[in-house]
Amino acid sequence: MTAMLSALTQAGITPHANSMDSDAVLIWSVLWSGRMAANQAVYEHYRSLGRPVIVADIGALQRGTTWKVAVNNINAQGYYGHLDRLDWDRPKKLGLSLKTPAKPKPHIVIASQHAKSEQTAGVDLNQWVREQIQCLKNVTDRPIHVRPHPRCRLDVAGLGVTVERPAKIPGTYDSFDLALDCHAIVNYNSGPGIQAAIAGVRPVVDMSSLAYPVSVGFADIEQPYVTNRDLWLAQISYTEYTLNELEQGLWLNRIHSAL
Repeated sequence: MTAMLSALTQAGITPHANSMDSDAVLIWSVLWSGRMAANQAVYEHYRSLGRPVIVADIGALQRGTTWKVAVNNINAQGYYGHLDRLDWDRPKKLGLSLKTPAKPKPHIVIASQHAKSEQTAGVDLNQWVREQIQCLKNVTDRPIHVRPHPRCRLDVAGLGVTVERPAKIPGTYDSFDLALDCHAIVNYNSGPGIQAAIAGVRPVVDMSSLAYPVSVGFADIEQPYVTNRDLWLAQISYTEYTLNELEQGLWLNRIHSAL
């Protein structure tokens, strides 16, 4: 946030802390839980006025190294300014490259999200998980693993699936393990869908996911994953920024037309 405020000041924009009457607002995350719960009232206030809400959040590309910035949401419903003016070498600069699992395991992971996030507004995640399980059983007999969000419990009793418990990665603030070596990952619209697509694991996602352009449907889950992801990777690399790039205002240049 300090880096972003510095970029705003350098651009001639005057920040006002905790103002409810500015031209736009900058908040951390759209997860209305814990210390961030109070941000929901700020978010809804500015959206009701038709004023932009700039959202910063931890990244999915290089978690803890790159940081997501968008207007009004951090899924595909947000504005990133990432679809044109592309540097095709940017993914490499961020340490990103497309992969294909050498020996993928046979199971499919359903990766859930936090129920209090604006990303899942209007979605009953317990019901969503059950629907995904049924959709999978209609098209495949592969083992199904359900992976709850690390800080959001799911009612998974009696579903007849394996439950994966996310394990915190030692030495990190809040990063958790996610083995990208399965047949497919089913995710509504958060980081696991994006990470799956980069790793070459079939992403099955909602239209509101940034991974949707390179996703597959349930009907194609047993087909080879041969989607061309080159353009998508170049575009997705402009949804997140390093700390230095935040301070330099690269993100501001991208979203400026939406402010």
